[in-house]
Amino acid sequence: MPPVYEYEAVSRGGERISGRIEAGRSSTVARQLKESGFYITSIKEVQEKKELGNLFQSTGRVKTRDLTIFSHQFAAMIDAGISLIDALNILYEETEHPKLKEVIRQIQEDIETGSSLSDAMAKHPKVFPQLYCQLIRAGETGGVLNTVLNQLAEHYERQDEINGKVKSALYYPITILVVAVLVVIFLVVKIVPTFVGMFASFGSDLPLPTRILIGLSDFLQRYWWVLFLIVGGLVAAFYAYRKTPDGEYQLDKLLLKIPVIGNMMRKVFLSRFASTLAILLGSGVDLITSLNIVEDVVGNKVYANALVEARGQVREGISFSRPLADSPEFPSMVVQMVKIGEESGNLEMMLRKISTFYDREVENAVEGSISLIEPVMIVFLAGVVGFIVISIVLPMFEMYQQF
Repeated sequence: MPPVYEYEAVSRGGERISGRIEAGRSSTVARQLKESGFYITSIKEVQEKKELGNLFQSTGRVKTRDLTIFSHQFAAMIDAGISLIDALNILYEETEHPKLKEVIRQIQEDIETGSSLSDAMAKHPKVFPQLYCQLIRAGETGGVLNTVLNQLAEHYERQDEINGKVKSALYYPITILVVAVLVVIFLVVKIVPTFVGMFASFGSDLPLPTRILIGLSDFLQRYWWVLFLIVGGLVAAFYAYRKTPDGEYQLDKLLLKIPVIGNMMRKVFLSRFASTLAILLGSGVDLITSLNIVEDVVGNKVYANALVEARGQVREGISFSRPLADSPEFPSMVVQMVKIGEESGNLEMMLRKISTFYDREVENAVEGSISLIEPVMIVFLAGVVGFIVISIVLPMFEMYQQF
């Protein structure tokens, strides 16, 4: 449903009028009123009350996949010779994401009032990141907007693919762990108590594993709320610490040291660094500005700080490869390829090769981590369930021996 605009205007005879009109954007309302012979005094959009479900939907985050689809469609229309305003109008009609749809409408209005596409997009940093706006600005300046949009679509599509693979590798053990915890809680709270009375009738000391299991069962039944408060407090403290500058850095540093996962994430960050820097340099953005953007895009504070240091040295006239060589976060292969790219004037090409290499490395790391984590999780589950079974069976076996 198109938005509703409330207007006030003055007729040629001096009569003041007001009312409401449904239209795609405010400029349409203004044109209709002018064609009817009215002088406009004000136009504003009516903010309708939203149902709870729609409220959550309209404030939903615009994901990488949404930007990929938007960029592909936008590039196809620009390639076909459709004007910028008409292309945005079609995108507004075709886009399903409520938040992105609203932003497209606002961009249309800004462009109609004389703003450039990049400036209009820059007003919505939560939808269009700095990387996107900077490349659109370069595309406008060089007259290659369609090429830049295609590059952005390919870039975000690849990033979305890599992120999906990494999430699948991380979600698998987390899911198994959560299921294991729930199963253990069920067994301890619901199954173990049925054996407590029988164990008490034995009249002898119970084995240590059984006493531990009964104690755990008793604690969970009586003080489950304490466990809930502890877990909730730890989660809240984690997120509060994560939001501090030092907390973000320390946790990102810890992530890189986790066995298996840390090595995989390093490759993800190196791929992201190389691909983002390559697309910026290829679009004509200078190295200093490009590094400033990559700092925000790389996704890890340790690498971001290394790039801040590199940017400072490059500004002083030092070659880009030297601060990378001084940082332990960049492998010698990356440093050497960047150095060769600088000396040969093909830095963009070398960065693309680095990105392609680490993209393949991420795929191999994901497959390797899953194949390694799977047996570890199976052994863990077997150990937990085995402990519970032994704790229940052991006193029965001892009772059988007494007879």
